[in-house]
Amino acid sequence: MIHRRGRTAVIILLMVLIVAACGKAGSDQTGNEAPKVVAEDKNVSNGGTAKTAERTEGNESGAGGGGASSEGDGAMAELLKQFGEQPPARIVTLSVSITEILHELGIEPAGVPTTNSKLPESLANVPRIGSSHQPDLEQIAKLKPDVVLGPASIRDSMEKKLGPASLPTAYLPVDSLEELKLSTKTLGRLLDREDQANAFLQDVDRQEREAIERVKGKPAPKVMFLFGSAEALMLMNDNTFAGSFARNLGAVNVVSEQLKLKEAYVPFNMESVVAANPDVILLVAHGDPETVAKKFEDDAKKNGAWEKLNAFKNGKMISLDFELFGIASIVKAPDAYKEMARILYD
Repeated sequence: MIHRRGRTAVIILLMVLIVAACGKAGSDQTGNEAPKVVAEDKNVSNGGTAKTAERTEGNESGAGGGGASSEGDGAMAELLKQFGEQPPARIVTLSVSITEILHELGIEPAGVPTTNSKLPESLANVPRIGSSHQPDLEQIAKLKPDVVLGPASIRDSMEKKLGPASLPTAYLPVDSLEELKLSTKTLGRLLDREDQANAFLQDVDRQEREAIERVKGKPAPKVMFLFGSAEALMLMNDNTFAGSFARNLGAVNVVSEQLKLKEAYVPFNMESVVAANPDVILLVAHGDPETVAKKFEDDAKKNGAWEKLNAFKNGKMISLDFELFGIASIVKAPDAYKEMARILYD
């Protein structure tokens, strides 16, 4: 058994390797910026005012307009506490995911992240302000934002960069599809765009139901997700973007349900893969997915695990389309559902 301190050191080393590999690949990960090594801290800053709290009262519609749970209401109320009395007029976002949500609500940010990901064409002339890992503090300050929005999963690292500049910040969860829905509802409430938010989410929910219905009654495969590069891989549970689609389609995520690991991202080891023996192994790779897959296959063969794993026997070691699954995107959710259903059940 690895001592807790030793385990922490191993995790930190793996994370450094992954970030370095992402830089070499030239991929911008703003949106699903970096994997969480531990379960995300769901607590948000406890500022806010009475007027902010008023925005959480009344009859709230669900993600698809059908009535939210009390748990969802409470989560939205906590997120709204980060904002002041007046809705922010000038928003700078350091997340591709949040930028897409604002666009769906008809809000043009004052600044958007510098990214290799495709942003809506209407934002082509909006100033770029760096990524969440390398924000351009001078450029952000020039834009005089009422709030800088970032992903909750890397709040601590962002605060270390933005805090000393005394920039107003708030953080929204965007790692899984459910978190993206929550953040869409929250921004809709905050910015008085609830009608737009509910209409958009109703369409997402409709297509989600259709995807789930198409695979209803089919045997549920056991799936394992791998995330990273040829230098370092991690296992992903079902509280991640790709993982949430597989879970909602009925697949069994072996990291969550068989290995009982609670963290969204956990260190990879071949022994865990062999013990779980997944029917399908899905890879979310930075850089060249073929290189990453080849490295994993070589390691499996050296370990003697190749012949033992159902995924290899079935030819179900698959690299996911990074455009669909590499960055959390509620806009791409319908297409991601279709692709995940095809991979798991066809």
